Amino acid sequence: MRAWRSFANGAPAALLALGAPALPCLTSNRDQGKCRWPSAACEPLPSPEQRRGSRQQFEAIKDFRRKLEQKKLPLIGIGVQMTDITSTDALADCSDFIWYDTEHVPFSPEVLKWHIMTAHGKGCPALVRVPGPNRVDGVGLPWGMFIKHALDSNADGIAVPQIRTAAEVRSIVADCRYPTGGQRKPPYHIAQPSTVQEPNRFSRGFGPTTPMNYGRIPLSDYLEAADRNIFVCVMIETVEALENIDEICSVPGLDCVILGANDLSGALGVPYQGDSKETMGAVDKIIKAAQKHGKYIFFSTRYPDAAKKMVAKGVQIVHIGHDVLAAVSYQEALVADLKA
Repeated sequence: MRAWRSFANGAPAALLALGAPALPCLTSNRDQGKCRWPSAACEPLPSPEQRRGSRQQFEAIKDFRRKLEQKKLPLIGIGVQMTDITSTDALADCSDFIWYDTEHVPFSPEVLKWHIMTAHGKGCPALVRVPGPNRVDGVGLPWGMFIKHALDSNADGIAVPQIRTAAEVRSIVADCRYPTGGQRKPPYHIAQPSTVQEPNRFSRGFGPTTPMNYGRIPLSDYLEAADRNIFVCVMIETVEALENIDEICSVPGLDCVILGANDLSGALGVPYQGDSKETMGAVDKIIKAAQKHGKYIFFSTRYPDAAKKMVAKGVQIVHIGHDVLAAVSYQEALVADLKA
């Protein structure tokens, strides 16, 4: 203790001798043998809901929606497949959104969460395609647990593949929004019937540790903002979905339909023929239904010419390429040029 007191008393002089600035906040109280911080030199913390982490929680997706509403189009995003979060950090500043494909890319749960944290640090929304079924048999709807995990990892948007009916879409909308009633504010204050009476009532499970900024955002404020801002997408890539497209696009709470051209062309019997009359006829039908019901239209590709063609047809959101493809394309072109 004596050595510590000697250091504490002598440290300012030693620091000044080294050219360091004085420490104006720290004064010693010799009578009590301890240090104290004068209140005039301290700035109190803002209230928890006013801190940066709380204020930025819905910042990225609100800006994404604002661009759509103001028709600052198209919105262009890139996929991320590398596990290193540097990829997200590097690409977020030139992207309207980042696309995380957990249907095809083997992200671990913690890696996905770290990527989303990084995207939000740059003010970039994170859209997550969850795993879906290759086929749906019976009444099993396997995507609910993946939706819950992605949302609790703080995803701003959810995309569900291989859907077939409007009933499935209603279940997806329900999985993305919290039950109403209880202490919730209007218009969410009225409780819905039980799941026995209404199977597709809002039923998102509660576990938003990260989305609530670790408890700093008041519960009622968080619930309202989460339900209002979540961006819900489904992929149209089956014959059944094409047949039911008008009813699918009429589902309240659905924001966007995604043109799954590769899988859809395969389902139509013309696999990987995106320009075939069958595929383009299906695309036109999907776009017409989406526009009729006020849903956004999303297209995913690696080819700029295909993206431009779809934008001309009315697509507002384009996911083009991914980080690995961008690196390979750049390096292939660079090496070819230097060896020419």
